[in-house]
Amino acid sequence: MLKLATEPLASCAGCHMALLDIHEDILQLLGKAELVYSPILMDVKEPPDGIDIAIVGGAIRNKENMERVKKLRQKARTVIAFGTCACFGGISGLSIIHSKDDILNGVFMDSPSTVSKAIPKDDVPELLYRGYAVGDIIKVDYYITGCPPKEAFLRKALLPLIEGNVPELPKKSVCAECNRNMEIVKNWKLKRRYEGIPEEGKCLLGQGYLCLGSVTFGRCGALCPNHGIPCHGCGGPSLDVLREPCRDLYNILVMRIQHLTELPQAEIEKEIYDVPHTIYPFVMGSKIMENKSVSRIPDIIKERHL
Repeated sequence: MLKLATEPLASCAGCHMALLDIHEDILQLLGKAELVYSPILMDVKEPPDGIDIAIVGGAIRNKENMERVKKLRQKARTVIAFGTCACFGGISGLSIIHSKDDILNGVFMDSPSTVSKAIPKDDVPELLYRGYAVGDIIKVDYYITGCPPKEAFLRKALLPLIEGNVPELPKKSVCAECNRNMEIVKNWKLKRRYEGIPEEGKCLLGQGYLCLGSVTFGRCGALCPNHGIPCHGCGGPSLDVLREPCRDLYNILVMRIQHLTELPQAEIEKEIYDVPHTIYPFVMGSKIMENKSVSRIPDIIKERHL
């Protein structure tokens, strides 16, 4: 029987819980695979040898995470980066815009709710200066994006992998799954999410809401835009952004807005606020995205550390 392992790193563990979303199909999975290591589900301290598939969720944020993921790579034939944190660093990746001391002081020293006013040092793994995507540290065989990966997608992706097959997966953006229509707009102005109520059936980006659907991997069924909530990019970069070195979340989003509004690029860029948290909230920890020649991430890091 195939040996299966899971490893939750720096995360909310939501991706691990998403494994249960396949409901009765989990019986099919467990009928073909023996779960031999899963700290969140069973009391096994170390991964054994001879693992066939290791599912890694979460980002690499401290030295223990780093050691764990390297050890798992040595013991596993196939490694799957599971969820957007594992694939692109996720929310943990935003830590790169702050110093390690600022983060520790903010949590343990400067918070109004903190009583002890001491940074714990005993039996606590050392924090790294930044968060990393799993693929920036070890070789990853498959990437399953999502925050968390959705049930319908897991049925198409995870179960065939367990059975030894390579799944056929959709490669389109969130926009391709959205039931709203794009059209040229006049007098465009950026809106915060709480401003007004979006019109039904019309593109949210065209209405002024900063919707990242056009630059985000689909596979979620466009749940947020279809219910009037702008996409905030939790599925990670779309395939066209990943493939092309001259394409980045920021410059492609600006181009989309130009297409809809016919406004000059400079006017659009004046409207966009807090770029790390609105454009790059799930990918700041990804070397793939940071190393693009057109990426704004290196400049943001320099600005925040001056």
